[in-house]
Amino acid sequence: MLNLENLFSLFSPENVKSDPKTYLDFENQPLYYCGMWKKLILNHLNFSKKVANFFAASNGEFDIEDIREAGKFVAFNRAWFYINKLDLNNDDHILTILSYSDDEFVATLEMGIKHFTSSEEYEKCAKLLKIKNISRKS
Repeated sequence: MLNLENLFSLFSPENVKSDPKTYLDFENQPLYYCGMWKKLILNHLNFSKKVANFFAASNGEFDIEDIREAGKFVAFNRAWFYINKLDLNNDDHILTILSYSDDEFVATLEMGIKHFTSSEEYEKCAKLLKIKNISRKS
């Protein structure tokens, strides 16, 4: 019979402290920041279509364009929360961008630049452009 106490004891906080290799706070890594940016933007595109179709079919009281804009605002600003944590002066962060870069990632960066340009948030555009330029070097 499987002893669950022995199994679950492997994941106790005491074991994590004694062997730091067994636990990595992935949420504080540049790969996580890039991944969350890409995930949030791409998921927003799919979700936005579904929400717009749902409200369009429900009744005519909702302004579909306002719903889209609100969703876009939330998605891009939440995604910005993650991508802004990249330190472009840190070699590990640069290497992560280079290794993570693909066509979808670059496309999401371009979408972000377009979004933040329309809302005149040029500092955000500048950082996204720098990340895009780095990612294109790969």
